[in-house]
Amino acid sequence: MKNWWKHAAAAGIAVAILGAGMTTTTASADVLKDRSAAMKSISKANKALKKAAKGSMAADAQKQAAIIVAVADKMESLFPKGSGAGYGEKTRAKPDIWTDWAKFQKANAAMKSAAMKVASGDMAAAADIGKTCGGCHKPFRGPKIKKKM
Repeated sequence: MKNWWKHAAAAGIAVAILGAGMTTTTASADVLKDRSAAMKSISKANKALKKAAKGSMAADAQKQAAIIVAVADKMESLFPKGSGAGYGEKTRAKPDIWTDWAKFQKANAAMKSAAMKVASGDMAAAADIGKTCGGCHKPFRGPKIKKKM
């Protein structure tokens, strides 16, 4: 248990750095960059978590789950009003995030809950984390942005 707290603290520090300066209510390049970095960290942690869970490496899976929990704690601050595609920004975030904020919060809470189960040692919950990602991606993330040549 002590080891989990050490990893959770390290993840919390990393997310605090990612989330620094997220109090603005208008879109900016920094908000989008921070949000993108946070999403990539969730993706990376989820992939490593699944690999660790399959390989019966519980401590590694717990460490990755703690990263996801820490990002989930900052998720709402990564989506200030004015930082979505509907506001003219180049982002996959749909305006529905802000028009159905409660649903967005519920989807984030489901991801956090699944990650907390893994972080506390429930390796069976590892499969649930990936499923919870779809709870946000399906209703709130638009198609990939095509790069102009």
